[in-house]
Amino acid sequence: MKAKLVGLVLLGIVVVSVISVISIIGPVDVSPQKKQDEFKNWNRVDAFAVNKKEYKIGENVFFVAIGLEPTDVGNATFVMPNGQKNYLSIPFDGSLKSSFNYYFKPSLSKARPVCSTDQIIGDWTIVFEGSRYQPVKFTILNETISTEIGIFQRVC
Repeated sequence: MKAKLVGLVLLGIVVVSVISVISIIGPVDVSPQKKQDEFKNWNRVDAFAVNKKEYKIGENVFFVAIGLEPTDVGNATFVMPNGQKNYLSIPFDGSLKSSFNYYFKPSLSKARPVCSTDQIIGDWTIVFEGSRYQPVKFTILNETISTEIGIFQRVC
């Protein structure tokens, strides 16, 4: 009998303690967390994004595709500020990969030919050829990262 009474007292203490903790702290949410969009602050249009809207000369441009549909097939073409020259083109096929990332540093090159920083400064456009996606735009400012100044001297 004493054991039953001690057991009931202990159970009562536990119940009162739990109720006290819940009333002081509040109920504990045990529902699954909603997945945060890790690219929500990126310069994004639909399934494609770059990490910023503006870059200095010498900065890397980080480009991602997120959640491509299997029917999404085409090329992400980076068009330079003059509108006539494509800097690079990245193929994508949602049936092979629904997401991917790529980064590059717009730079001078005799092979492209991109001879001076004047050619890379300005508004760039990423056009998604062969797909339904709207372009993504970003700007390369007329400012150079201090560690890159010597690298961006005229090459042609």
